[in-house]
Amino acid sequence: MKKRLFITALVALVAVATAGPSGARQASADVVGSATQALGPLANLDITTLIPAGDPALTDPAASDPATTDPAHLPRGGNYKLFGNAANRLDPLNPFNEVISFDTRPQVTDPTAAAGAFRKLGDHVQVGMLTDMVELKYYLVGRTCGGGSPRIQLGISLNGDGKFDHNAFGYTGDKPFGGGCLMNQWVYEDMTDNAPKWDLSKFTPLPTCDMTCTWAQMVTYFNTTYPNHEVLDAVLVDDGVASGFAAGAGCAYFDLVSSGPLTLTDHSDTTGDGSGPNNCP
Repeated sequence: MKKRLFITALVALVAVATAGPSGARQASADVVGSATQALGPLANLDITTLIPAGDPALTDPAASDPATTDPAHLPRGGNYKLFGNAANRLDPLNPFNEVISFDTRPQVTDPTAAAGAFRKLGDHVQVGMLTDMVELKYYLVGRTCGGGSPRIQLGISLNGDGKFDHNAFGYTGDKPFGGGCLMNQWVYEDMTDNAPKWDLSKFTPLPTCDMTCTWAQMVTYFNTTYPNHEVLDAVLVDDGVASGFAAGAGCAYFDLVSSGPLTLTDHSDTTGDGSGPNNCP
């Protein structure tokens, strides 16, 4: 019964997010980086609304430990909660390596069939504290990146009150809005490098870099415009097919996903599997 209620809530919330607020400015993405396609249905969501209130992903004491600057301390935060059709799997090239996978093919006919891995960070974590600590490896089987996916999105509280305001989007592929990811091989990507891969189009005042910010520009923007901001969570998202990016349909495997001091190295770093169908081996 709980699983059925969760799936019903997921469908309803994603449907609302897809519609978006009237007149809202939409970030855009496609495989070559031109701004022609709206982001997928998870872009506007506070992902915590998809997770039952008592779930360990939200109640883990490690996710309530505060960050401090003197001495410098970044809390571990919670494990990765798999949702949608995200699942624990094995590396397609090495059965000794535990990884996770997303199956985006169901999104071709079902725009609510998103996949993701959510992680709540500790209290009072700020963007600059995550420098050199947001990264991942991905293996895309017969598909590529684009349509804003796969991406890492950071849920931001602008005044540090712990309430979600907007997401910042970091796109894979080292291109503005994502794109050009290599197929059928493991690729490592540092999401805090100098590539203009971060999209801050949901925030006002709009930064001059808009949807093509480097990590350094994003750190400067939040430190100067919202000095009390807080990064609430980090979410690995793959929902581009749902927004019309057909070249993103297929299996994706992820390893060494980092957002702060926790790196996903095996299945002990995840909480369960998602509830949706995942036919990736």
